[in-house]
Amino acid sequence: MASFALLLCAEAPAHGLALHRSINELLPEGLTVDAGNLYRLLREMEARGTLRSEWSTVGSGAARRVYQITPAGLDELAEWREDIARRRQAFDLFIQRYDALPVRNTRTLKESAR
Repeated sequence: MASFALLLCAEAPAHGLALHRSINELLPEGLTVDAGNLYRLLREMEARGTLRSEWSTVGSGAARRVYQITPAGLDELAEWREDIARRRQAFDLFIQRYDALPVRNTRTLKESAR
């Protein structure tokens, strides 16, 4: 979730609800981010110095806290990119090896292991 929050804030400053909606739109079906967890994460990221926020009163409605990425956040985002690339290689290898199995039915695999 932190990786997506940093990525979206690198693209443009955003308030918490917009980040929540955008992250959930980006995630595959069946995966969702809880708003409460996201707001706690945003506060932690701000305390770490990867994000900063300002109150915005632009537009109608209540003031909103708008989050922006910091230079430290850009560094962390680059680290996320490298970590995700390494994990993707491992996942791709797993899928490739799984797809190469002669039989992919779990029951048949259990029976052949006997």
